Amino acid sequence: MSYFKPRNLLLVMALALALILLAVIALRYRPASQLETLVKTLPKGVDVSMQDIDYTHLEKGQARWRLVAQQVARQADTGLLGVNRPRMSFFDAQGEPSGSLEADRGEVSEDYKTVRLIGQVVLKNPEGYTLYTAHLDYDQASQTATTDARVQLVGDGVQLEGTGLEFNVPKGLLHLNADVEGTFEPAKRE
Repeated sequence: MSYFKPRNLLLVMALALALILLAVIALRYRPASQLETLVKTLPKGVDVSMQDIDYTHLEKGQARWRLVAQQVARQADTGLLGVNRPRMSFFDAQGEPSGSLEADRGEVSEDYKTVRLIGQVVLKNPEGYTLYTAHLDYDQASQTATTDARVQLVGDGVQLEGTGLEFNVPKGLLHLNADVEGTFEPAKRE
């Protein structure tokens, strides 16, 4: 007498199929507990958090700016968007690089009209000038960057230092407020 009759074989296959189905269902519900664990690790008051950001903003098919950051988190109570290790590149209307900035961290207002950069702020423009400061605020309405911290501007034959800064972005006008010192070395002509 053989146990492998068609009827027994069908029973074994049905049992195997039921076990496989049970395993699939168990595996599908497991990630939900991992998600709950991940949500519990978010800091209090944070309603959105993303890591390893690489975002390029396009207008009419042209890159206008690119943000690379370690982490972005939105505070639920204030609406502030916190950014860790932001690195931004800016592009002109033709898509050519027109500057960059980096900082240890940043804060963006809920309406995206004010930005505060904090810790080792570095701004570079394509003409070779680099600005260093401890913190910098940008207001979109006036298109002005300001700080009350110490500022250093280094470029081709120019080195300026001062306390406090106002920079009108569209006009390209930079004003150092106090304790201004610097050197200027004219370019050598051949």
